[in-house]
Amino acid sequence: MKKVSIVVTSYIQSRFQCHMTMSCLANVTRYTDPKDYELILMSDSEKHPVRDDYHVLKIDKYIKTEGMGYTKSMNEGAKLATGDILCFLQNDVFVWRDWLTDLRWYLDNKAADCVIPDQVPRSFEEVEKLRNLSMLNATKYGSRDAGCLMITKEAFDKTGGWNEDLSLLCDKDFYERMAKAGVSQIDTCRTMISHICAATNLDRLDNKPEEYAQMMDKDAKLLNK
Repeated sequence: MKKVSIVVTSYIQSRFQCHMTMSCLANVTRYTDPKDYELILMSDSEKHPVRDDYHVLKIDKYIKTEGMGYTKSMNEGAKLATGDILCFLQNDVFVWRDWLTDLRWYLDNKAADCVIPDQVPRSFEEVEKLRNLSMLNATKYGSRDAGCLMITKEAFDKTGGWNEDLSLLCDKDFYERMAKAGVSQIDTCRTMISHICAATNLDRLDNKPEEYAQMMDKDAKLLNK
């Protein structure tokens, strides 16, 4: 069975963000067979270290950097990966039981080169209805975002990796890179994750709104070239 390298990226500027990251890692550890994956934590410019006082978190590589940025952190994490499959996971994403094996099913069975789980809020009734779908029928009801995606290492290399000139809008660019490289990609609601969208940037939105606006403007201009 092919091993998955999970690359978690974080930018911890507050205790809130630190707790968010630890909760993300705790869910991965709790709901994933340790034999199926390695976890690489790329923590850029952190002000509060991730703590594991009870020695329960599975973190195989904890890489601390300064000023590397989001997209470069993902690319560097991919270089450190030893798995045949990469899973990019933001630190405000919460996974549940069977998430990794269900996502990997699509790659193992060559249904796609990249699979993206359902990431929008859903009611209990919706979850009850959708979780009974077959693996292939579940691809008709997914939703797209960059909080989590799984891709074969071979397909990732074809894309050239994440665009390191971008930050907030890098997901749109990456989907376009995959399309240009002939990398097949699908969404699925077979795996549903909880994504606290933009939680990593809440500190910027609250305390540095001008900086956030400048980043968005810069990315938009680069994408429109």
